[in-house]
Amino acid sequence: MKNYLFFIFFISISSFTQEKNCSDFKTGTFFYVNENFPEKIVRTESMQIETNTETEVVIYSSIKWTSQCSYEMTYEKILNYPDDVSDVIGQKIYVEILETNGSKMKVHAKSRSIDTKIEFVKKK
Repeated sequence: MKNYLFFIFFISISSFTQEKNCSDFKTGTFFYVNENFPEKIVRTESMQIETNTETEVVIYSSIKWTSQCSYEMTYEKILNYPDDVSDVIGQKIYVEILETNGSKMKVHAKSRSIDTKIEFVKKK
């Protein structure tokens, strides 16, 4: 009987765990779910270009996938920013995809200046 209850418990827990479809989010066009961030993000397997549609600041980052659901971004070039950002070039952000749900993904992004969870939506 104990084995049967354990089996039922295991099946019910398993049905609530969600499969991450990280490969669906390796490339494409993305937007922050938070409306206070008007950036459009275009990502290829190895490059990401983030454009703020209001300020026209453009951030170019290289991407290196370290696992199926983790990658590191390195700032390569920042255009149209009003201040000197030369000290940012070369900095890395370590990103782990925590969950995916349809066209949305939630990530944990960490660098020397940030440690936050962010949600994105992929434009189809």
